[in-house]
This record gives sequence, C-alpha cells and structure tokens, in this order.
Amino acid sequence: MPRSIGPVLALLIGMCLTCGCMDAHLQMGRSNIMFEDVKAAADENGRSVAETIDIMERTIAKDRGEHPPEYKQ
Repeated sequence: MPRSIGPVLALLIGMCLTCGCMDAHLQMGRSNIMFEDVKAAADENGRSVAETIDIMERTIAKDRGEHPPEYKQ
C-alpha cells in the first residue's frame, strides 16, 4: 500500500488535482492537472502513480524551501 500523500500533495490531490472541484478526472481547462496527467507522467518515466506522487511531493517541498515567495501568491 503506498504511503499517505501528505499535506503538500493533499493540496493538489484532494481536488481535480488543482481547481477544487474534488473530481480527479474532470477536465476543468488546459492548465489544471488531472489524474490522467499524473498517470501519463508515471508511465513515461517507468514509475507507478504512487512513486510519481511521492516524487512530486518531495520536489514541491524542496522547491518551496528554495523559492518561498512563489508559494505565497
């Protein structure tokens, strides 16, 4: 069983991944991220969705530390 996605990615995953509609598969425009986008990235990199989410979570945490002003908007 994959580990909990944690608070950083919960901001993304609890929604259509980004807009707040709470539907991970609903297309809400060109720039919103859907589950299918994460799955395609996972497939392209030879990883599972859980591994990809973990990588995203760790990358966000690292980037947040390196570029805090970007996350205050």
